[in-house]
Parts: sequence; structure tokens; C-alpha cells
Amino acid sequence: MSEDAKAALPNEKPEHPYLEYSVIGSLINNFSTRFCAGCGYGIIANIFNRFFQDEKLNPQQYPLVIGVGCYTQIQVIIHKDVQKIWVLHGRAAAVATGMKMANPKLKPIIFSGDGDCLGIGGNHFIHACRRNIDCIIFIFNNSVYAMTGGQAAPTTLYGAKSSTTPYKMIENRSDGVKLALAAGASYVARTTVAHPRTLMKYFKKALNHKGCSVIEIVTPCVTYFGRKNLDSLGREIGGEKGDKMDSGGKMIDWIKKVTVRRNQAKFMSEEELFNKYVIGEFRYDPDKPEYSEEYEKIQQIAMEEK
Repeated sequence: MSEDAKAALPNEKPEHPYLEYSVIGSLINNFSTRFCAGCGYGIIANIFNRFFQDEKLNPQQYPLVIGVGCYTQIQVIIHKDVQKIWVLHGRAAAVATGMKMANPKLKPIIFSGDGDCLGIGGNHFIHACRRNIDCIIFIFNNSVYAMTGGQAAPTTLYGAKSSTTPYKMIENRSDGVKLALAAGASYVARTTVAHPRTLMKYFKKALNHKGCSVIEIVTPCVTYFGRKNLDSLGREIGGEKGDKMDSGGKMIDWIKKVTVRRNQAKFMSEEELFNKYVIGEFRYDPDKPEYSEEYEKIQQIAMEEK
């Protein structure tokens, strides 16, 4: 019996309707995952599979570029027909740029973590946004470097505990949305795994948009973030009162509690928005020139001069 078969979960009645389209489902007709209990990456994978299947996306036109993090193991439950490439830590945006320039008909979809994209890969992320490369960049924000042991990441909330900040985080967090806006991405949005229909809406909009689309997804990490912090996480060490977020349900409830819709945030002070996640669409500019198309114009000019 294979390791995947041994790790398979009990069959549901009825089974998940998109099970057969996942890699592991097509192999053993069951669901198996390498993610921790309560992780949000399974939710993201199933939303992606549903969208990929229902929209009948051409796998040769929409290659999936996967960075390095816990989410890299999403390969087991992602759609079986997706053309996937795994890249070095932080280099997903750079590889996607090369793919797009080699074949402008492609529209790469990037899976990246908050540390992968905003930490070691921050430089590549900025320039993909600046050039307005026609691609979709998903930033999975679970607030820590989970794969390597739960170290503090650029997105770790102030006051939070982590493996490398056992007392509290004293740095201000990076905001992926603000960074994408400042760098020049033409479609920018943020949502959470607690808002799956909104994620599908943003995904469809990004798919039909010609330019750099950045969608940040706030997702729970029970093992390295939730178990170390209280649901009252604030300016102090994990907040003064509250329960540890030691289950997926508790973390989903916490995510709902700390998210604020963009139209509500307009009427809130910086103090009220501290350690909150503002969700919504922040920019949609379909008229901004896309890099590969502009580059093609330069090629035509060069050829005419010759």
C-alpha cells in the first residue's frame, strides 16, 4: 500500500464533488493531505480546483508556478491536469516573468507564501508589479514561516509570539496590498479563506484582467501561529485575555473578527485598524500597459529599423 493510501482520510458520504479531479483523488479515489489539521491551504486548493474545472481552463495556457513553503505540498490535492513547476524560494515571480516573455500567450498563476513573496522574494515581487506582467500572484498570508518551524515573518502581527519571538514581535508588519499598490500592480485585492465566494470572484476577475493581479489570502496556521497566540492578539504579548487559537475553527473565527471591509475601514482610525486585515478590491486598472505587449512593440520597431 502506498504512503498516500495509508494517509488517506475516511471516505465521506457523499464524497467531495471535486475529489476525482485532484491528483491524489485520481490515484486512490480518496482524499489525502500532508497539511496540519486546521490549515487553510486545503480550502484554497479546493477553491482552485473547483474554479479550474468549472471554467475549463486550458492547463497549457495557465501554468502554475509554486514557490517554497508549507503550501508547496498542495501538489497532492491540486487539480490533476494543472501544469506545475516548483521554483527556488522567493523566485516564483521571476520564473513567471521569464515564462511570460518566452511565450506571451501564457498567463502564469503563482502560488507564494508571505515569507516567500514578501521576504526573500520581495525584490522579484516588486518588479513583477512594476512591469505589470500579465500574471496572477496569490500571496498566502499565514503570518509565519511555518515550513521551517514557525519563525517570525515579514507579515507577523505586532505583539505576536513565534518561534523566534517567544516574548513578542516588535517589528511592524509588511502589508502585501500596500506594497503591490506602491509598486504598480494593476489589480490588487485581499480576502481570506473565511470568504471563499469572494476569493472565487476575485480569481475570476484576475483571470480576465490583462496585467499583474495580486490577491492576498489570509489563511490560518494553527500549529505555529494559533497555538502560540490568543484570540485577543493586540499590542501586548498575545493580548491580555482570550483563548489560544489551537484549532482551525477558532482561527477561522479569529480571522473573521480581525477582518474589516474596505468601505468600513474608511471610517476607522489607524488605532482601530491596528493588527486588522482590510479586505476588498483596492485597484482595478484595465487600461495600464502590460509589459509583454509593450516589449513586442519594441521588437517591431527594432525589426523595422533593420
